Amino acid sequence: MSGLNADNITQREESNRAYADCVDENLHEVVSAWFLGPQAENSDMLGDLFAEAVALQKASRLAYHPEDGAFITPAIRASDAFNQESADLQTQVRKTITYLYKFSVPFFSQRYAGHMSFETSLPGILGMASTLLCNPNNVAYEASPVTTEIELRVGREMCRMLGYKVVPESTRQEELEGPKDDLEGWGHIACDGTVANLESIWSYYPLSLRDAMKKELAFIASTFKVPLPKTGEDALFSELDLWQLLNLPATTILDIPNRLHEQFGITPTYLDEVLYDYLVQSRGKQALETEWQMAHSPSYFISATKHYSWPKGAAIAGLGAEYMREVPVDHNARLDIGELTKRLDQCLAEKKPVFAVVGIIGSTEEGAVDPLDKILDLRDAYEKKGLCFLVHADAAWGGYFASMIRKPSPKKTPYGIYPEPPRDFVPSSTLRKSTVDQFHALARTDSITIDPHKAGYIPYPAGGLCYRDGRLKSLLTWSAPYLAQKASGESIGIYGVEGSKPGAPAVATALHHKVVGLHDRGHGALLGEASWSCRRISAHWGAMSTEKDDFIVVPFNPLPAEKDGPVALAQQKEYIRTNILGKLNEDIVTNEAAKDLLCQLGSDLNINVFACNFRINGKVNEDVEEANYLNNSIFHRLSITAPNILPETIPMFLSSTTFEYEHYGECVQHYKERLGLEKDSQQDLFVLRNVVMTPFQTAGGFVQTIADTFQSVLVEEMQNVVARNTITPQPHTFVLQGIDGNGNAALTYRPYFYNANGRFQLVVIAHVENIEGNTLDLLPCDLVTDSKPGMTIDEICLPGNVFEATTYRRGYDSEGIEHPVKIGRVTVSDVRVIKKRALDSRYRERKYPDAFVPFYFYGSGNNYFVDHMLLRAPNGQLSAQVSIDFASTIPSDALEKGLLLTVDRSDAAMQPADQDSTAWFKEGAEFAVKVYVDPNPTDAYGPGLVNVIAPNKPAPIARGKMILGKPVIDLQRLNRQDFTTDTSAMRRMVSFTSRAAHPQTKLEWRQAVTSMFDE
Repeated sequence: MSGLNADNITQREESNRAYADCVDENLHEVVSAWFLGPQAENSDMLGDLFAEAVALQKASRLAYHPEDGAFITPAIRASDAFNQESADLQTQVRKTITYLYKFSVPFFSQRYAGHMSFETSLPGILGMASTLLCNPNNVAYEASPVTTEIELRVGREMCRMLGYKVVPESTRQEELEGPKDDLEGWGHIACDGTVANLESIWSYYPLSLRDAMKKELAFIASTFKVPLPKTGEDALFSELDLWQLLNLPATTILDIPNRLHEQFGITPTYLDEVLYDYLVQSRGKQALETEWQMAHSPSYFISATKHYSWPKGAAIAGLGAEYMREVPVDHNARLDIGELTKRLDQCLAEKKPVFAVVGIIGSTEEGAVDPLDKILDLRDAYEKKGLCFLVHADAAWGGYFASMIRKPSPKKTPYGIYPEPPRDFVPSSTLRKSTVDQFHALARTDSITIDPHKAGYIPYPAGGLCYRDGRLKSLLTWSAPYLAQKASGESIGIYGVEGSKPGAPAVATALHHKVVGLHDRGHGALLGEASWSCRRISAHWGAMSTEKDDFIVVPFNPLPAEKDGPVALAQQKEYIRTNILGKLNEDIVTNEAAKDLLCQLGSDLNINVFACNFRINGKVNEDVEEANYLNNSIFHRLSITAPNILPETIPMFLSSTTFEYEHYGECVQHYKERLGLEKDSQQDLFVLRNVVMTPFQTAGGFVQTIADTFQSVLVEEMQNVVARNTITPQPHTFVLQGIDGNGNAALTYRPYFYNANGRFQLVVIAHVENIEGNTLDLLPCDLVTDSKPGMTIDEICLPGNVFEATTYRRGYDSEGIEHPVKIGRVTVSDVRVIKKRALDSRYRERKYPDAFVPFYFYGSGNNYFVDHMLLRAPNGQLSAQVSIDFASTIPSDALEKGLLLTVDRSDAAMQPADQDSTAWFKEGAEFAVKVYVDPNPTDAYGPGLVNVIAPNKPAPIARGKMILGKPVIDLQRLNRQDFTTDTSAMRRMVSFTSRAAHPQTKLEWRQAVTSMFDE
């Protein structure tokens, strides 16, 4: 230890910091001033500014009519009541924030790589907190003149960054009263992107104007003309048919109020009064469409991976979620432009109107950027064909990345103009040209959603919406869209769907914009550093596994060499390991080939989606469900999914999502193929996701720390998933249902859906003799084969096999946990298999039966048994000996082979099966049933095992009544998801494709928070 003095320790710590090898130290120093820091390094500055904000708030209150004097007097402050309440306030605040800071997700950490969340910027925090002390409401100008003007300024700044035309602040007039030569963009702050998306849904203004021409505006009907998009020729507005009215270009529509004023002297006040009764906002969509006898409501087209806010917005706007039409995505989860073209062609041919096409600029699940430039080209092309629609960019996540392609305005000093120091290394290295093209294309869109509280690093809630033509905002109101737009005195609340709206988010956003700058040397540089980190992490996901590893890691966005085959892919992986992983930034920068390859990795924006699979004895797992279990287990290990788990016990944080076949289609099928998984079952795929927003991962080896941490968890979870998927000799449990007419026992296996050793539905007839006790007099009961020596299911079914077993009566504790009670010992021999079918996920049905509950039906003599067919998971095992009353006789040979029986109830209606939904299956219950021949072999597997039960199939061989004997129901064992010894809440899952919190976990969280407040 003699060589470790204080200076050496400090030097060692500095060398391990995330930016010790940063290529541009100046950039690191600038970015570091914008955040509190992973270790709260800038807490002194934040504390000082908080204190100054309170002091300034105090000064402003003292300055307002100080002659009024104090109302909270020294005497009041000295009173016992005041001091008692003050002490309680301080106690409760300390207790609450202590709990909050102790258990909240550490978004601030460089170890957090989960959702699109990071600590917000210091300007954002201070702007928000300081303004909360004033509590302005931007719904009305008189209630918030300062923050309203700030919000309008923020709107212009966002418009300018996104490429819309905006009058420079330095030349902006106090009032812009008259028409302008150039249309100007307009934007505002909303509570979130969902509301901003909703605001972008508008329609039917031309129809309202035509209705008004039948009465109040009849005097212009014979003279007012508009240009038609298809021919360019002017036509009388009053003579346009419905198709033409619904397909006027946006500019033509928005020009109408000003043209009416110029040509006919119609004032804005009069036009607003006249149109009020005709607008869709007043009449409702259904009434308007009925009057116009519209055969088809207009549609929106959007990528199938759309944010959930779009169908929600369509429903709220009255458009209907069904008219938010999905366009399939390609293998990179981008909108398929060919598929969009087909749908637009169909709309044109069938005269189905289109409101808008939405391009996603940074999907929240994959970070994909749709081909916006091509969508805009389609807009222009179809306008010439007579089909007009808007193009909206949903850039809630990706909008602020436009700052990476914007240049700062030169700064003026007493010594002239000088540029900022060159800090553009990281940004220029991480955006692909195809992505940059889409950011340039934003300027051509009609409207854009952008969320400052996502990639803008602003505290929640701060969404945003920008219009290329500011007049569009009026179509959400009852006022006409005039060119005359005031720069001040504008109550912006009327242009949104919100009522009261806080002014604090606008100030937070404005202060961040002012301090950081919306250009490639400010906010763009910040996102550039995060993008660089994202690429470096994606290199680990791409090269982590080899053909020799039992684990498999496959990034959603493939390595470039993947298309050239496995040999080329292996070589590229090795190149990445040698030239990128573990290397300093300087090493990569000076290696042009490595830098170019790095910038091809990962998604379009800062999200890496990847998934894991596994091998057993060198064979790649093909079961989608088990791959989902592995990935979901990793997710639960690397996220806070249980109450009172200290964040510091989680080594890093990831998020997850599900690629649903319904929405991702061929995209997820292709990804499953790359993972080595089967595709026929069309199952959803649970995937992992890391989002990079922190600028503190870029270098210093910390990305390697993230990768090593993940790999260690992956290897640990691999042991669990391999164990549950390796078939080994072990004990097996059957239900001994009863004795058939030949004196043999009917045995139905108690399976597991999620363990390979028990993933079978098995029905056998066997000879059973008592060795110890009186088992055969106490039926039904459970029969458990001996553990030494254990057997596999295949061994149990071998002809001539004889084995011993222990029998048990089921008992349950107060919580419903099964506790068996021993009955005796038996010998089992002469096993004859009736049904033996694999329950692997690929062999299950796509849906539960709607019209019936299916059973296997078997027995001999007058002794009959049923066992519920387990067609999907989760499910319930329902078994019983039954009596029957049929009009016709069932052939004994068919019965001994096993038949199909249906109960006239809905299987789907009782799923997921629970105690209440299966209560109908009780002793003495009587049901109408049908019996069918089972055309499938004994060992047949699905799907399609009940296809014989259909109207166009052979009729049942028997109908009648079935009465249940003593039933045996299993809802727990069958659906057991986890087989590890860890029983903690961290391993609870709703399903393998869900990241939702388990109901029990939610209850425990609620109890923990309640306890904190109530104690």
